[in-house]
Amino acid sequence: MTGKTEVINGFYYLTIYYKDSLNRHKRTRIKTDLPERGNKKAAEKLLKEKMENFNVAEYEGVLSENVVDKSILFVDYIEQYVLSKEKELSPAAYNAYAHCLKVIKQYFGNKLLLKDVTYHHIEDFYDYLKNERKNTNTTIKHYAVILSPALRQAYRDDLIPKNPYEFMSKLKREKHKTEFYNKDELETLFSFTDKTPLALIVRVAAFYGFRRSELLGLKWKSIDFEKKIITVENKILRVNGVLYQSEKLKTDASLRSLPLLPAIEDLLKKRQAEIEHNKKLYGKSYIHNFDEYVFVDDYGDIIFPDWVTNNFRLILKRNNLKHIRFHDLRHSCASLLLANNVPMKNIQEWLGHANYNTTADVYSHLDFSSKLKSGDIISTQLSEYDYKTALHDDDLELEIKRLNKLLKEKEALLTKKKVADSGME
Repeated sequence: MTGKTEVINGFYYLTIYYKDSLNRHKRTRIKTDLPERGNKKAAEKLLKEKMENFNVAEYEGVLSENVVDKSILFVDYIEQYVLSKEKELSPAAYNAYAHCLKVIKQYFGNKLLLKDVTYHHIEDFYDYLKNERKNTNTTIKHYAVILSPALRQAYRDDLIPKNPYEFMSKLKREKHKTEFYNKDELETLFSFTDKTPLALIVRVAAFYGFRRSELLGLKWKSIDFEKKIITVENKILRVNGVLYQSEKLKTDASLRSLPLLPAIEDLLKKRQAEIEHNKKLYGKSYIHNFDEYVFVDDYGDIIFPDWVTNNFRLILKRNNLKHIRFHDLRHSCASLLLANNVPMKNIQEWLGHANYNTTADVYSHLDFSSKLKSGDIISTQLSEYDYKTALHDDDLELEIKRLNKLLKEKEALLTKKKVADSGME
C-alpha cells in the first residue's frame, strides 16, 4: 500500500493505492479540510494515519461513490492544472496558458462542477470561440492543449466518472495564407532598413529565417569566424515586461548550425567593430550586462523583441511597402529557397522545424516549381499542345475551334496520303 498528498483547489487531498479482495489495483482519494498553505506536514501525518488504519472492506462496493469528488468546480480544476504546468513551460507558453485560462473562466463561470462536464459543454465553448471571438481552429487548439490533458488527468485521478473529451470531434487543420516578400521586394526593403538600427537584424532574419527570439538571443560565441559557422543555441523573450534569456529553444530541431554566409559575415564583423568603438566612446556610461550578445544598441543595452516588431512595422508604413509581419521574413527566406529548387527536407533543417510535415504544411503551396514540372510531364504525355498557358472560361470556345481546325487539318493530310498511296499502287 502506498499513498501521496496533493493539492486540489487549494486544499490537501490524500490518495491511497491498495489492492482489493480480488487482488486488483485500486485507489481512493480522501478530501481533507487542510488548506494548502502551512499544512504540508499535517497532511503527511494524516496520510500516514489513514494508511495505518486503512480497511479495504470499507471501500468494497462503494468505491465508485468515493472517487468522484462532487464539490470541485470545473474552472477551479482547470486553473489548478494550469498552475501545475508553470515550472515545465517556457514563460511565453505559460503566458499563453494563462490567457486561455482567463477566457475559460469568463465563459464557464462558477457554477459548472467538474463531474458534470460533458463534451457538449466543450463543443459549445469552441463554437463561442469561433463565432463570437472569431478565433480560427489554430487558435482554438491552444485551448484544446489545456482542456484535453486536464480532463484526461481528472479521469485518471478518479475525479470524474468518464472523460468527456474522448467524445470530441477532432479540430480540422486550417490552411493559413503565408505572406512573404520575393527577391525584389526584399532588396527594396533592405534599401530602407540599411539606413536604420534594424539593418543587420533584418538581413539576418531574411538570410537565415531565424525566429525573432533566436535572432535576438544570438551570442558572439555562437559565431565561428574561422570555421564559418553560425549556431542557434539561445533565445531571448520578453513576457509581460520581463526579459527572459534561455538556452531552451522551441524544439530540439531549433538547435542548429548553419554556414556563415559571406554577406552576413562582413556585416557582423563591421558591427563588432562598431560595438568596440561605442565602448570606448561612451566609457563608463556603456552597459556591459549584455556584452556576449550580438544585437545590442549603441549603449550596450539588449534590444527588446517588441522594439524590433514595432520599428519594422513603422518602416514599412513610412515607405509604403507591402505589410508583412517581422516573422514573415522567415517565410520569405523559405519561399526564396523553394523558388530556387531547394528540397523541402533541406528547408526543414535550415529553418529548424521539428519535423518534415511542419515544413510541408506551411510551405507546400509556395512550391510552384514542382507543379510546373508535373504540368510539363502530363502535357507531354497526353497532348502535343503546351498547356502551360491556363485557359479561362472565355477562351474555351476559341480553344474548341482551334482543336477542331487542327483535327480537320490532320484529316485532310491523312486523305492526301491515302490518295497518294493509292496512285502509287
